[in-house]
Amino acid sequence: MEQLTVKKQIKRSLPIAFESLINILMTLVDTLVIATLGVEAVGAIGAMGVILNFMQMSIQTIHVSNNTLVSKAVGEENKEKVSLATGNAVIMATLVSIITIILVYIIQPTFPALFKVDKICITYLTIRLMGFIQSSIVTVLSGHQRTIGNQGNILKLRIIAVILNLLLDLFVVKKGYGVAGVAYVTILIDTLLAVYLYLKSRETVKYKLNKSCFMDLFYLFKWNFVERIASKIDNFVFNIIVSRMGELEYAVHVILQQIANIYEAFIQGFGDGITISVGIATGKKEKQEMETVKIVARKVIKYCKLSFPILVLIIAIIVRRIALPELELAKIYYKVLPLLLIGTYVTVSATYYFSILRGIRDFKFLAKRNIISSIIKIALAFILGYTPLGILGVWLAYLIYVIVQKYMSKQRYEEVEEIN
Repeated sequence: MEQLTVKKQIKRSLPIAFESLINILMTLVDTLVIATLGVEAVGAIGAMGVILNFMQMSIQTIHVSNNTLVSKAVGEENKEKVSLATGNAVIMATLVSIITIILVYIIQPTFPALFKVDKICITYLTIRLMGFIQSSIVTVLSGHQRTIGNQGNILKLRIIAVILNLLLDLFVVKKGYGVAGVAYVTILIDTLLAVYLYLKSRETVKYKLNKSCFMDLFYLFKWNFVERIASKIDNFVFNIIVSRMGELEYAVHVILQQIANIYEAFIQGFGDGITISVGIATGKKEKQEMETVKIVARKVIKYCKLSFPILVLIIAIIVRRIALPELELAKIYYKVLPLLLIGTYVTVSATYYFSILRGIRDFKFLAKRNIISSIIKIALAFILGYTPLGILGVWLAYLIYVIVQKYMSKQRYEEVEEIN
């Protein structure tokens, strides 16, 4: 395998980043189309977006855990381990999806009162539950394809999916099917993607339960799950706090949160590319290879941290004009936007540390970091949200949260460097 360069790392990371972005854009497309139905519909679907993100947490955990195992196996040139790891990841994801669907279906009647949104949210969520297993399979198998080097093909697939999603969303809303129609479009797209990826992965994935692979996956899943649940819980509480401030504030918050999701997904994609490179280097067990990965990663992140906040600003201005054209909403929006932009810079600059720590499978630390930073975020959001700062105070808590995450990750990275 040739030595890693900045060009090769960007070639690995960029398709993953765009794929992650497009995946989030599918949700944003739904929200923007639904925005034509009124503020109540935006709030209802935004609230259910929080629930769906919470549901995806365990699947993303399996996905990330599997990617680290597969990348290490790629470095070891162990094709059997690559195929068994992903096969067991799909089995685990399917089982977890079934349990998640049952639990959410039981508690979903409480959501309208909890978020103070229209009951249409239950209709939307019930339909989306029908496609959750398909969505989970897509998450794991697309991650597998990226890790074994097929990033470009998966990116093309996602681009086609988001265009089709937009066209069908516009069609069903125009025909009067509303929120329910948009939900059915999403599960149709997920089902088509799941079938395609299953067929494409038949030669590289073995769907056979293997105790060793399953336990390795479960060990990483355990700590990665704790890391993610801390973030999802704080995001859940974050949304509840803002939803009780008023309909206008919550509509603004939903759009800003989805923009945050966009940039976080994109930079996470870059980070995933670095994590794959780190995983391959650990599999090869060559110290110089790891040092090369770190040098390249620093250069890639250096370019990103200067350009990303500008891109986010451009996206934010465009999205505001489409989703929040009213003057009163615009005033609230632009008051909060600077905090989001600063948070973008901090998060991008911290991605180097996040990616290296995931690549060396230090999920135990990442779990502890997220618990601490999430507690700080929730406490500050609750306190500042009920001061005259209002929604501005809640997003100030978000900014402090990302700063704490960066500081803790950098400190841990330096500790690992000293040990090695």
